[in-house]
Amino acid sequence: MRIIQWTRGLACVGGLFLGAQAQAQSWSVQPCDVDDYITKAIGIEEPWLENAAYVFAQTNTNGTPRSLTLSPEIEGQFSERLGMELDLPAYTANAPFGRGNGAFGPVAAGLKFAALHTCDLSEGRASLLTAEVEGQYWADPRPSVLPGQGNAVTAQVMWAQLWYPWFTQGEAGYTQRIGTGIASGWFLNTSLGHAIGTAYAAQVEVEVDNQLVMDDGRRGMEGSVMPQIAYHLTQQWLLALGEQASFQQGTSHPQWSTWVMLEREF
Repeated sequence: MRIIQWTRGLACVGGLFLGAQAQAQSWSVQPCDVDDYITKAIGIEEPWLENAAYVFAQTNTNGTPRSLTLSPEIEGQFSERLGMELDLPAYTANAPFGRGNGAFGPVAAGLKFAALHTCDLSEGRASLLTAEVEGQYWADPRPSVLPGQGNAVTAQVMWAQLWYPWFTQGEAGYTQRIGTGIASGWFLNTSLGHAIGTAYAAQVEVEVDNQLVMDDGRRGMEGSVMPQIAYHLTQQWLLALGEQASFQQGTSHPQWSTWVMLEREF
């Protein structure tokens, strides 16, 4: 398990551990893998660079119409400082589920640059700061098919901080729409988490943005809160479950959805 690696590391304060710690101080020699100790939040892009694949599932439990969305994602690492993200088209099916009652969403690709990576294993401390530029393209120009989807370019910064067993991560940036269907605006998403034992982690994720266009055409605020729990099936596999309450300006009741994330590291 990934968290087991840290637990064993605390017990091994002898020569091998001290040698690994000395290497981890320098990016160019042997950077420590921050995601060995920080569990990815479901709705936040990871600031570390890795080779991994994800599948996300979101079910809208009280909205209209009820829906199920499946989203695949691939992360790649080119070097110690440069990586990429590829979001394959998500598929959204609306109730009643059946043929012809679903649609594929946009495809997106981005480059990630890790600007800061510090690590002190002896103190249980680590910090990450990464920048990313991502472009999104949707082949279907009809905004009524999947409202809020369209062509866009996003620039953002992502961060993570470890005080084991506590950790936090987040992202902030701006999305510029290209064409119709999607609204330009800023966003902020952050989380606070805690490792539980050797295989579990729990965290709460909070998001806010100004990309809501209300019925009267005015710009509004929206956001969400998502408590979640994750289980490290093995060192390579991670399963996470979250329950999200989404809020929009001018709406008194939240919209609930359930999220499932499956990660495979390579």
